[in-house]
Amino acid sequence: MTTRSKRKAEPPESKDVLTKKRIENSWILLVKEDLLKNDNFSIITLPHPAHGGPSKYCLDQANLKIYEIVTFKEDYRSWFIDDTVKSDGSLMMVTPINPLFLVLPKLRQKCCDRAMPLEDLLSEKGFDKLISFFNDLNAIGDLKGSADLKAYKYNEEKTLMWLEQKIRKLSQILKDRNIHVTSGAISATFVASTVNSDKVDEEFYLKYAHGIVSEYLEDHLIKLLEERFNFKSDLIEQVGNKRKSEMGDSNEIMKKIKFEADETENKPIVNNVVPDVKKPKQLTSKEKARQKAASGTKTISSFFSKS
Repeated sequence: MTTRSKRKAEPPESKDVLTKKRIENSWILLVKEDLLKNDNFSIITLPHPAHGGPSKYCLDQANLKIYEIVTFKEDYRSWFIDDTVKSDGSLMMVTPINPLFLVLPKLRQKCCDRAMPLEDLLSEKGFDKLISFFNDLNAIGDLKGSADLKAYKYNEEKTLMWLEQKIRKLSQILKDRNIHVTSGAISATFVASTVNSDKVDEEFYLKYAHGIVSEYLEDHLIKLLEERFNFKSDLIEQVGNKRKSEMGDSNEIMKKIKFEADETENKPIVNNVVPDVKKPKQLTSKEKARQKAASGTKTISSFFSKS
């Protein structure tokens, strides 16, 4: 006599459940439509050139371009997709990246004392898909032996020169687009309005561009670049106080130039004259009662503010 299991077979998951699982496990990726239509478009995971952690990259084999996938994520954000809520409200975007940044750590690690063919250098899984994206490594290394072999040895001076050119080019782009890179509106106003501020202005943009490029570099190269540019350590903090040796008659100038502050609270002091301070308006009994009743409550906008 055969026995049958009393356990009933589980019913197949409904279409709605499957749809919710598919949406919850999906990504929201912002990318150009022509890139998605590319049959040679693929996504791989490689170590980040700065810290070595896993990072995702898009490979466009048709145009020989590489894009880094960056994620914008904030707490308490979700996506509404059709009739489903995706709890992960992060947004992924792609941005172009020079493939030399990806291979630089490996070249510096393995080819400081000896040359290695490019094919051997990029033989690890993931990196082997990057070979077609390189014409040469002359910007960061020296070619050794036959040109067909493509064997390179790391050259630190070449690398620093290449990175310096990148930083200066990026700095000029930021400056041409009039992007304020100082630590606030007050500093930005000062930089824009100060006479003979070309040198200070350039240093601000160089320092900001250096920070952007440094996000893809190891600490050793970041330190060497800082020494190469010889940035002033107090560049940001002392934006409103140029050294006396650089200003000439500084005492007379500082009497006339003061930082602009909040117009409603701190009016600027000009020629040592302090403006009159208005006394706070006295509240009526109704306003006091309304203020007391509203204490401890939250405004609607507070529920949509950042945590």
